[in-house]
Amino acid sequence: MKDTFQERSIALYCRVSTDEQAREGISLDEQQERLKAYCRAMGWSEEPLLFIDDGYSAKNLDRPELNRLLKEVKKGTISKILVTKLDRLSRRLLDLLKLIDMFQEHNVSFISISESFDTNTPSGRLTLQVLGAVAEFERERIRERVFENMLHAARQGKWLTQSPYGYRLQNKELVIYEPEAQIVRNVYDWYLNKGLGYYAIAKKLNEEGIPSRQKKEWSIRAIKLMLTNPVYKGTLFWNRMDSSKSKRVKKDDADWVVLEDACPAIIDQATWEQVQKRVNKKQMAPRAQTSPHLLGGLLKCGRCGSGMSIGWSGSAKNRYRVYRCSANKNKGTCTSKQYRADDVESWFKHGLLKLADSINSQMIPHLIQKAAENEESTIEQKIRTAKNRYKRKVEAYTAGLIELEDLNEEKKRMEQIIAEVQKTENASSVDVKKLEAMVKEKMNNVIDAIDVLPVPEAKSLIKTIVEKVILLDEKDIEIVLNIQ
Repeated sequence: MKDTFQERSIALYCRVSTDEQAREGISLDEQQERLKAYCRAMGWSEEPLLFIDDGYSAKNLDRPELNRLLKEVKKGTISKILVTKLDRLSRRLLDLLKLIDMFQEHNVSFISISESFDTNTPSGRLTLQVLGAVAEFERERIRERVFENMLHAARQGKWLTQSPYGYRLQNKELVIYEPEAQIVRNVYDWYLNKGLGYYAIAKKLNEEGIPSRQKKEWSIRAIKLMLTNPVYKGTLFWNRMDSSKSKRVKKDDADWVVLEDACPAIIDQATWEQVQKRVNKKQMAPRAQTSPHLLGGLLKCGRCGSGMSIGWSGSAKNRYRVYRCSANKNKGTCTSKQYRADDVESWFKHGLLKLADSINSQMIPHLIQKAAENEESTIEQKIRTAKNRYKRKVEAYTAGLIELEDLNEEKKRMEQIIAEVQKTENASSVDVKKLEAMVKEKMNNVIDAIDVLPVPEAKSLIKTIVEKVILLDEKDIEIVLNIQ
């Protein structure tokens, strides 16, 4: 079997900078002669290829002849690379290891004759492993220093990356950029008050010719990121994601850096919280949102609770739309019958009118109770999260991983969250008349829109006030309101 190394060429790499030649008397001719003599001593009779960089520093790898050598390595034409000393290739250990990794990937031996370093021998590979361990330690120390500096800057309220849409950076601090900030406000309003979803908002912005920061079209992902970014309520979050691995993962929330009121807010706190409630609620399928049928995605079967899908019935000359229980249609597990869609939508409109007329001060306590139950669950979650964060910080302090100052900061943060929650609970008295007026206004807007707007737009408005519609029987429907 032929030795594949012998079918390829030996490369001699020589380098000298002007300063080195003047200071140390290192010449290119001397390097070439020593390398050729080594080849003769090893019995390698073939004529080697020369790669000579004259007057180039080893501080970086951007050198003409080195670049040409690396191209030949990638082509597979080189078997061995010889240098007189390791620093001829690079003076930086990390760069040196990076090049050696490439050589090994292409089955190329690397030999430095002064240090008796040959990656094709056991001792050479051992030396390489030691150098690699030192380099890894150096990388970790650099990473630690960078992290500590960035952590300090973040705690001072400095913004550490590219400014988000709606802001500009001045002295590493965020300032509102009004032309974009107004777009952010519009997006929050369309999502919360107009009932538009991510897709509909992205489409609307693109149709209006409003570019994103990168001058590209808006996407569903970009809209969701905007609606969930806490910076818009003035909160700075940093160190949430671990980017050291190939796939970014969310870190434990105890490791996050969180600063409230760290930058000017574009969206008020109450609006941002309401948007998060809707974001975290199970969303209607995109297909249902754009369905040309008024109750698509909203209508539920009164017998089994499954969604009711649209279909067609009747003869070829007399086809009509019907709503049918999905469990009945797909599984046969429900005995619900199908209903004419026009009839169901008519019952819904009539029921919504009756509901709007009957909204009064007596119904409001029921709505308040429902909202309070949701709010109580949210409050408990906030307190539980804050206490868990503090508990983990105590464990980290006990293990000597953080300083007492960090622990005290976390304690203050937990106490602040609990105090704000208690303040909210104490001020939880509701203006019944104001809530009644708000509910009536929303319902009247929906009623007015149903027969005027296209179905997808009317449905978006319906979703701002109606959580679901339950079809119990002929002319018997239940409308569940969604009051935030």
